[in-house]
Amino acid sequence: VLAIGATKGLKLNITGEADFKGVIECVEFLKDIALNREPKLGRKTIIIGGGNAALDSARSAWRLGCSDVTIAYRRSRAEMPANPAEIEDALNEGIKIMYLSAPVKVVGRDGKVTGLEFVKMQLGPPDSSGRRRPMPIEGSEFTVETDSVISAISQEPDIACFPNKYFSLTKNNCLQVDEITLETSKPGIFACGDDVSGPATVIEAIGQGQIAADSVHRFLRG
Repeated sequence: VLAIGATKGLKLNITGEADFKGVIECVEFLKDIALNREPKLGRKTIIIGGGNAALDSARSAWRLGCSDVTIAYRRSRAEMPANPAEIEDALNEGIKIMYLSAPVKVVGRDGKVTGLEFVKMQLGPPDSSGRRRPMPIEGSEFTVETDSVISAISQEPDIACFPNKYFSLTKNNCLQVDEITLETSKPGIFACGDDVSGPATVIEAIGQGQIAADSVHRFLRG
């Protein structure tokens, strides 16, 4: 058996996020586009994040007809984890990137998003990831008008489809597997992709899928 899960995006966890229509999670946003269910973003949209999912969301929003697309990232460009070529292509298309800015509050009216409040950041000492830690600058809050907000800060496995505590998990809520065979804590069940590695690329998931398939084949042959 090959364990198949799904990925869900992390919430921004800021004031007003759940109070107004127009705050969208990037995995759902990109899935809707893939299924030809075009989300209604309005004229202006802000994407929060600095990875490839944020760039994918921004460039997709641009193609959906948004005339004002801005990526907001809490560090500088040097710390952005997105592919540099993707960043350049986005800028060349007309997408704006607002660095050293972190969202703190969703602003709205009549149940709909009208803006996003930010605080300016400065870079401090490196954190556990090796990148300089962003630190808020007191009294630097400012608000940007927008019709929608897309959260693309990170993803984690959606393990709700599995029985509670059925598998052993890592500290990042990923499935714990054997490093060589990709077998989970349940004998005969193998896992691969983002549910094991965390957010990665399609080609990495495909590569792990091939390894897991080999392991399933060997398992069935004893």
